[in-house]
Amino acid sequence: MSRINEVENLIKEKLNVAEIDKNATLATYGLDSLDVVEFILELEDKFSISFEAEDTKDIKTIGDLLTLVEKKLG
Repeated sequence: MSRINEVENLIKEKLNVAEIDKNATLATYGLDSLDVVEFILELEDKFSISFEAEDTKDIKTIGDLLTLVEKKLG
């Protein structure tokens, strides 16, 4: 399983859904900014990556989050 698939599965697990819509906003899934920060911290720990506040300020959709993580995992 690729690391990005692993991230997608973590998102599905966190949201308790079978499928995610990459175009859906985080709010669509009931996530607020604190939920996103907590999830990002989990990703940092799990994948030994780090995000700057500047990196995460423009995350609006699930797709934005996945794109950012993909870049970090390089």
